[in-house]
Amino acid sequence: MVIEIDRTATPTSLKHLLNQIRETRAQRKKPNLTEFFGALPDIGDGLEFQKKVRDEWN
Repeated sequence: MVIEIDRTATPTSLKHLLNQIRETRAQRKKPNLTEFFGALPDIGDGLEFQKKVRDEWN
């Protein structure tokens, strides 16, 4: 994020800008990560599952 501040900016305008940035950040929702990271199905023992999958073609 880049914020450009003019030389003519006053302290009150800077405070207004900072408050505006805080409000916009507070309004943002946190991303829903469940669509990217799902829960694994109940496969039981992971090592046995890997052995079964890898030996399927032999």
